[in-house]
Amino acid sequence: MTTPELFVASVTPFTSPSGVVDHASIIRHLRWLEAQGVDGVVPCGTTGEGQSLSIAERMAIFDTVLQHRGRLRVFAGTGCAALSDTIALTRYAIERGAEAALVLPPFYFKNLSDAGLLGYYRALCDALPSGARLILYHIPPMSQIPISPAVIKGLYQSHPHMVYGLKDSGGDPAYLAMLTQQFPALRVYVGSAALFAQALRDGAAGGIFALSNVFPRDMRAVITAHLNGVDVAPVQQRVTALSQALKPYGNPPAIKALLARLAHLPHTSSRFPLVDLTPDEAEALWMAVQRIEEQ
Repeated sequence: MTTPELFVASVTPFTSPSGVVDHASIIRHLRWLEAQGVDGVVPCGTTGEGQSLSIAERMAIFDTVLQHRGRLRVFAGTGCAALSDTIALTRYAIERGAEAALVLPPFYFKNLSDAGLLGYYRALCDALPSGARLILYHIPPMSQIPISPAVIKGLYQSHPHMVYGLKDSGGDPAYLAMLTQQFPALRVYVGSAALFAQALRDGAAGGIFALSNVFPRDMRAVITAHLNGVDVAPVQQRVTALSQALKPYGNPPAIKALLARLAHLPHTSSRFPLVDLTPDEAEALWMAVQRIEEQ
């Protein structure tokens, strides 16, 4: 049995809500995550506030992460609304050593046809080095652009060597099961912490989670129980409870409020339009987490 991989949808620390990226904090967080035993990181995705960053800022973050990765694997979040920006970011990340690029669909125009979305991904593939690998990013709650089976099939037909995987953050167990059944060669990474155990049973390659920023050992415990053939329910219930505790406060502000307490990192901000937790909210979140940790 192949060991499932645990990735972190890593946060981007800012000096203030309208400030610059704090690269020193990125490096400190990488070292902490590596010590916690995660397999890799995904910078500049949803949790990394990728769409609040300029192209130049994302490239600079990729540089920092890739230069200080240690043993961590890196999937770079490169999806943009404009195809030209996605091409530029993806080429940059791949050429500098990222194992793969996590590519969000173009999200501004809604109700895209399969032909339009497939054309976008094919044009991206055509513009990349032959060894590039893509992870499609299915997150309709945010993008409102689902990745249909027809799009996946079309990419396998035209660029099979570039289709590395898909991150499923849709939260739909039926879609997740469909992926593993219809596309056995596709590396499926689940993004919903509550579905982690089910995804592993269905054959997923692993998970890419916001929750892994602060609770990597709890996420790893689900993998360990799965591999050892023991009851996964208790550790999955704990992960689900932690996810629910953070949900009212929003991602990534809730993650950043916990990092200082759990990873002993300096407090950093999210960027507008996201708003950091107030001291009272941060304390209430911490108390909710403590109650779960004590169970």
